[in-house]
Amino acid sequence: MVEDNTSGDVTPVAFARAYDWFKHMTGIALISIGGVFAFLDGDGVKLDPKRAVIVIAFLGLSGVTSLLMSSSLAGLETKPVEQGKLARRVKIGQATVTMSLSIGLGAFIQTFLSAMFP
Repeated sequence: MVEDNTSGDVTPVAFARAYDWFKHMTGIALISIGGVFAFLDGDGVKLDPKRAVIVIAFLGLSGVTSLLMSSSLAGLETKPVEQGKLARRVKIGQATVTMSLSIGLGAFIQTFLSAMFP
């Protein structure tokens, strides 16, 4: 779906799916962070604050990376980027988001289970 142009720059249409994915992952990261904060403030299961900071840091990294990547892709209309360069950025961004979200959620599960079953 890349429009043919002579400069080799990418049009916004080419990376619309990646934009939607990053936008979706930003929401998932925000909801996950909210869930961790809900457990920190709740009367039920008490999470270890040090472990919760690690969880929030990885979830935050995922959310910030997603937000920055979706912003970068949205800006293609005003500042075109060479297609190969942008494709590498998107791949690195997707790997970073996926890895940090996985680590954050995995650490949360481990922290939650250790709080439930001391």
